[in-house]
Amino acid sequence: MKKTILAVLVAATLGEITMAKEIKATNLNEKNEFVQPFELGELNPYGKFFTGTTYLNTLDDGSSGRKVNIANVTFEPCSRTDWHTHSKGQALVITAGSGIYKSWGKRARIIEPGDIVKINPDEKHFHAGGATTWMAHLSIMDANDNKTVWLEKVSDEEFKNAVAEAIKQPNK
Repeated sequence: MKKTILAVLVAATLGEITMAKEIKATNLNEKNEFVQPFELGELNPYGKFFTGTTYLNTLDDGSSGRKVNIANVTFEPCSRTDWHTHSKGQALVITAGSGIYKSWGKRARIIEPGDIVKINPDEKHFHAGGATTWMAHLSIMDANDNKTVWLEKVSDEEFKNAVAEAIKQPNK
C-alpha cells in the first residue's frame, strides 16, 4: 500500500514538473495576450498547410535584393505545420513561447526561445506550438528557388505522441 501511494505521489509530482515545463514558457501577459519580439502578423494565408491557428508576419521576402526570406510565424497551442520539406533547407530561431519540432524518423524535441533548429535540404519535418503553449519562430530560408513541398497532415495522434516524446526525453 505504501509503495502504491509513493508511486502515485511520484507520478503526480512528475506530472506537475512536466506542466511547469510548458507553463513557464507561455509568454502570456496579464491580459492573456501572447508577448513576442515581433508583431503577430495576419492569419496565415498558407493555413491550408497547417492544423489550428497560425499567424504570419513576413519580415523580408527577398525581393529587396537580399537572398533571404525571413518570416515570423506564430502558433497557437496545438497548431502545427503539415509534414513538409524545403529543397534548400531552413533555419528556425525560436523567439517566444514553447513548441515542438520533429524530423521524420527522429525524436521530437521541445523548442524554446534562443533555440536554433537547422533543417537540412529535403528533410521531412513539422513544427508546432506546445500542447498548452503558444510558440513563435523566425523562419529563415534562401529566397532563390527554395521550394517547399507540403506533404500529409500531422494527425492529432502524431502530435500528441511527439509532445509526449519530447517531454519524456527533454533535449536540455
